Amino acid sequence: MDIRRSPQRLPVLGVAAAALLALLFGACGGEEPPAVVVTTPTATATPVVTRTATTAVQATAGSCAAFAQTADPFLLRVVDKQRGLPPEYHPSDLQAIDDAWAAPGFAGQSLRAPAAGPLVQMLAAARAQGVELRVRSSFRSYQEQQRTFQFWIDQLGEAQARRESAPPGNSEHQLGTTADVISASVGWELITSFGDTPEGKWLAAHVQEFGFAISYPPDGEAVTGYIYEPWHIRYLGKPCATEWKASGKVLVKFLEGLPAR
Repeated sequence: MDIRRSPQRLPVLGVAAAALLALLFGACGGEEPPAVVVTTPTATATPVVTRTATTAVQATAGSCAAFAQTADPFLLRVVDKQRGLPPEYHPSDLQAIDDAWAAPGFAGQSLRAPAAGPLVQMLAAARAQGVELRVRSSFRSYQEQQRTFQFWIDQLGEAQARRESAPPGNSEHQLGTTADVISASVGWELITSFGDTPEGKWLAAHVQEFGFAISYPPDGEAVTGYIYEPWHIRYLGKPCATEWKASGKVLVKFLEGLPAR
């Protein structure tokens, strides 16, 4: 977001019968279907439905599956064109990011507490290696996403806007764990050629080391519904970001494969 039922103790004389019934039940396909889990956001909001696991995942110590069992479920929540957030969802633990890390003209950025620190650590590590990255966009409320989406419709037309911007309620930015990170080499603009710059290549190579993932990869539009966005990163936590990178999967598919809560 696991409640397990303890088996009842059977009388001694009923053990054989119980075993026979278990064999018959197993032969008839008695596996229970995955349950739909309903959770309520941390902010004032209506209950929402989370993903359900389609395959069993071993929750070994230090793994993403183990991390997912205790992490805030919104860190790993699927948000895409089909699965969104209610208008009322607004994280309560937003932290301001120092304006020194903001792109020129884009001060006042913020992320949730779990993501804000790692983001600054990543930007500082890049700077130490001669790579200057800045934040152009971070948390956006449902209302701000309404304005953003309408802006791109006005600029690009609705069809193209839907390839490049999310409708309100369907943006990962509303989670408060997503940022658009960019560089001066592309004029601080959100353009795909950023991925070919030294800054974009550094980001793609190191993002998982700080617990982030790139949501919209090259050639991923058929899966995500969005164009390649080399600047759009989302915090998952180090265990999950490391496994996401190793998997080679588009982020939404990786998240769908995690165990349900």
